[in-house]
Amino acid sequence: MSYVAYDLAGVVLSLLALPVLPFLLLTRHARGLGERLGHIPESLRTVPRPLWVHAASVGEVLAAEPLIERLRQSDVPIIVSTTTVTGRETARARLGVAAVLLLPIDVRWIVGRVMRALRPRCLVIVETEIWPALIRAATREGVPCVMVSGRVSARAAQRYGLIRWLTRAVLSQLSACGMQTDADASRIIAMGAPAERVQVLGSLKFARGAESTGASAALAALVAERPLLVAASTHPGEEQLALDACAELWSEYRRLLLLIAPRRPERFDEVERLLAHRGVRYERRTSLRASVGEATQVLLLDSIGELSNVLAAATAVFVGGTVAPVGGHNILEPAVCGKPVAFGPHTANVRAAAEALLDSGAAVRVHDAGELAAEWRRLLAQPGLARERGAKGRALIAAHAAVAERTADLVRRCMAEG
Repeated sequence: MSYVAYDLAGVVLSLLALPVLPFLLLTRHARGLGERLGHIPESLRTVPRPLWVHAASVGEVLAAEPLIERLRQSDVPIIVSTTTVTGRETARARLGVAAVLLLPIDVRWIVGRVMRALRPRCLVIVETEIWPALIRAATREGVPCVMVSGRVSARAAQRYGLIRWLTRAVLSQLSACGMQTDADASRIIAMGAPAERVQVLGSLKFARGAESTGASAALAALVAERPLLVAASTHPGEEQLALDACAELWSEYRRLLLLIAPRRPERFDEVERLLAHRGVRYERRTSLRASVGEATQVLLLDSIGELSNVLAAATAVFVGGTVAPVGGHNILEPAVCGKPVAFGPHTANVRAAAEALLDSGAAVRVHDAGELAAEWRRLLAQPGLARERGAKGRALIAAHAAVAERTADLVRRCMAEG
């Protein structure tokens, strides 16, 4: 009965959406609409009994990288689904899997048809994407479902508590839940996951860190060995914060370059307008043919999937979604590259990682532009301090290097049992 209301809502929403579909075809939302409605790309039709990994967006795709590398050794074809178009593009560029597609809309007859067509050996969900129709479709086809690197913030647990009648039914169908922390494990059990199927394995983002490489040669050449500060995964208000912090520094460090990487591609033009309004000298990454001009103060990273490659060239990194009340993005990635990290007070989505970085001395928490400017000035003036903090971050990441192998073992066991 728990699914009846959900399926009924799917019917109603589908009917309401029908008149809108022709208009969607005229917008940017038309990209991948066929896949979202259950059309299976030709490249998938010849993939025999694949392992299906779902990673919502760019962050989850990158986190899944070391897991997929290990699972590839099982000689099972792997397909990856994403919720966002940018996630799909990143997966295609980085993962080297058999096929990549957008996740079908979570309506019973759509995901059911896709599940029957693909007949995967196992469905692996990275972090906490709870799609009731998808998980039920897998269960009906005898496909084991595994959640890996799972996390549930206190706020998310509270929201899910409002529909506990549904989450209990869905989570009871998971074969296993590999959670990031003890707190995540406790919350998902409270939401309805059977306790005997829940274990703490750690975060795949730590695992990815242990295997990260340095900056790509192309991006390293672009910054031309200038002092580089990075404002990563920024949201509205955080670009201004980074610019205000650097305004105090440019008079002291005339060659200082600030790289801004907005979280959402649709905000690239908005951020460019902000830069023009502020009167700073800037260039866009996609417009560069050679290195950044000597007079340029800001490089706007308006490309997909390059941020992780440029971090190794930075002096220090601020991670967004933390001063803006979003809950935080991947604050481990700079530490992976041996860089000191700064982030704001809003880190509910990455609480365990934030506490680990702060406790190790690899990161600081800032609340405004003045505090960020003071932190960046300290690190620019004391390169040894920057290296010391970066080394602490690397050591923390290295201590979690076994996460990917433990997670891969869990997936292999579930595949064997299925």
